[in-house]
Amino acid sequence: MMPVVWRIPFINWDIPGYGLMLCFGFLAAILWGARRAARSGANPDVILNCGFIALFAGVIGCRAMYVVHYWDERFAIYGSPGRILQEVFSVQKGGFEFYGGFVLATVSILFYLWRAKVSIRWYMDIMAPSGALGLAIGRIGCFLNGCCYGGQCDLAWKVQFPYGSNVANQHWQNKVAGAELPQQLVVVAPLGASVAVLAADLRASDEEIRAADLAEQEARQAWNAFKAKPVRAGDDAARIRQEQQGAQLESAMRNAERKLYTIRKQMKKYNMTANELRALAAKYPSLPVHPTQLYSTVTAGLIALLLSAVYWRRKRDGQVICTLLMIEPISRYLIELIRDDNPLDTLGFTVSQFIAIVITGSVASTQDLQAIRGLLH
Repeated sequence: MMPVVWRIPFINWDIPGYGLMLCFGFLAAILWGARRAARSGANPDVILNCGFIALFAGVIGCRAMYVVHYWDERFAIYGSPGRILQEVFSVQKGGFEFYGGFVLATVSILFYLWRAKVSIRWYMDIMAPSGALGLAIGRIGCFLNGCCYGGQCDLAWKVQFPYGSNVANQHWQNKVAGAELPQQLVVVAPLGASVAVLAADLRASDEEIRAADLAEQEARQAWNAFKAKPVRAGDDAARIRQEQQGAQLESAMRNAERKLYTIRKQMKKYNMTANELRALAAKYPSLPVHPTQLYSTVTAGLIALLLSAVYWRRKRDGQVICTLLMIEPISRYLIELIRDDNPLDTLGFTVSQFIAIVITGSVASTQDLQAIRGLLH
């Protein structure tokens, strides 16, 4: 797991592993699709346009489906509209549903191809292998981010994610045997016990922690000095200005208190250094689980190769995209059986399994299924 692969010096911007893999996947898919289009006599610019449409629509759709799916338990609990909106856009924490992006991206691309007055079936066939390749690379980003994890596993290729990862949090919160944590690593937040917040704070450097301490001290001193001033009487305008200044100073103090709050609280409460807390956290990874993200990478990669081979021997346009819509949902359905991050909340299935069934059933009911079978003869 590597949620942050690199921090840009001087400006201290984090490069997230998930976002980096999305970029790699996008570029690889676009270049492969444009090359296929050029070899086929199609317009590579159309593929480039479809790629950008898929990127933006895919991200929006993935996030939107996740927000809708987990609205009550992960967003509505914050109450304040401002805080809810902040959480909705906190995509660096993860939280995407693949089929939401897949559906929105597909609809958006179909609309674009229709407006561009080109062969929809042909261009969808050109893009199908690239879509599977992008998915394969994107799932590596899921592995780096620690989302889309599997259930407990004792196989030789089992993996363990570090303390504070999504799966480690779930094991601890569900009181799974072997996932207990020492009190130094558990912080009670306003919405209940939380380990993820402390885990994020543990990534802060010693200099950032000292700077946060100093900023809080200065903000508190400024607030206390202001409170010691006498309240002006008689001059309403001056009193209003004083109240506004006081509100600003109090807000600045509260914001300074929240900066790296959990790690600073635990350091003071247990008289521990940040390095001691980091060393302790390293001893408490998740329980061993299936690397379902990498399973998806392998299956999507194989599907991409298969679709590329099918493209060059297809008998008519539409066969390749229909092959993708038949095979990928089956693969996703099977992997969902060993994933542990999605509840069975849609007619006894996970929402992704349900959508996979609908997609596969829809394609199987069309005449294109006969064309797909024809590829085997």
